[in-house]
Amino acid sequence: MVAVLLITLSAALHAAWNYAVRRHGSTRAATAILVMGSVAITLPLALVFSGTGWQRALPWGLCAGLGEAAYFFTLGRALEIGPLAAVYTVSRGSSMLVVWPASHLLLGEGLGIRAAGAVATLLLGLWLLAPTQGARGATGSRAGYLWAIACGLCIASFQLIYKGAVDAGSNPLQLFAVSMATSLPVLLLGLGAGSNLRSVLRQALRVRPWLLVFGSVALTASFLLSLFVLQSHGAAWVMTLRNSSVAFAQLFGWGLLGERPTVRAGAGVALVFADAVLLGTG
Repeated sequence: MVAVLLITLSAALHAAWNYAVRRHGSTRAATAILVMGSVAITLPLALVFSGTGWQRALPWGLCAGLGEAAYFFTLGRALEIGPLAAVYTVSRGSSMLVVWPASHLLLGEGLGIRAAGAVATLLLGLWLLAPTQGARGATGSRAGYLWAIACGLCIASFQLIYKGAVDAGSNPLQLFAVSMATSLPVLLLGLGAGSNLRSVLRQALRVRPWLLVFGSVALTASFLLSLFVLQSHGAAWVMTLRNSSVAFAQLFGWGLLGERPTVRAGAGVALVFADAVLLGTG
């Protein structure tokens, strides 16, 4: 029960920092600043409180960080094109299609008939969210949908790396600090170099600075909570239940961003959310 509550809180915080990025407007610059803030929060805590064992966390964290960098980049591109609720749902939903079979084959986690049936439901939900022939879909365009799918593949990759890391005895705080510190230079390189990079960051920092502070804290807390629960639970279960965050993203999109999905898109979001609850609580 405690694990469910912690993952639900992690899910709410995850949707919250995605909202902060979408609300800011400059999605890729805002994402880089959030990661920068997360490094500033996490690295001192890891150095002071986590003790030794950095050599165990380092290789895993480097790998996870590259996956995180790809995730942040693809998420930023998708959010530049499409609304929060749809992009978030497609990225989180598509990641489940990878994590469940991968965790079964690589980590020996259970995969039964219930999971197979839920995958069919998930596929239907993602189909409803896809752009149709000659029409823009819930994610804004085919490009927005494909970026969201790519984002989902990145989510699946670093989630499996994190699970392997905690199973190998890596300290979650050290692991996350290394991961964020690895992803940050990649994100900054994507924004430019030299004076151009400084200009982009300064301009982004002038826009809703308190929103960026909130997003950094939410990002850090969300990932650390999920890593803590990963120490005692399977990757597929943690990730799937955490994907109940699609409901929080829907609420943020509706209530704070003024997004109004079509009936088709709403049905797709509902199916992906139901699938997360079905798999995560089964």
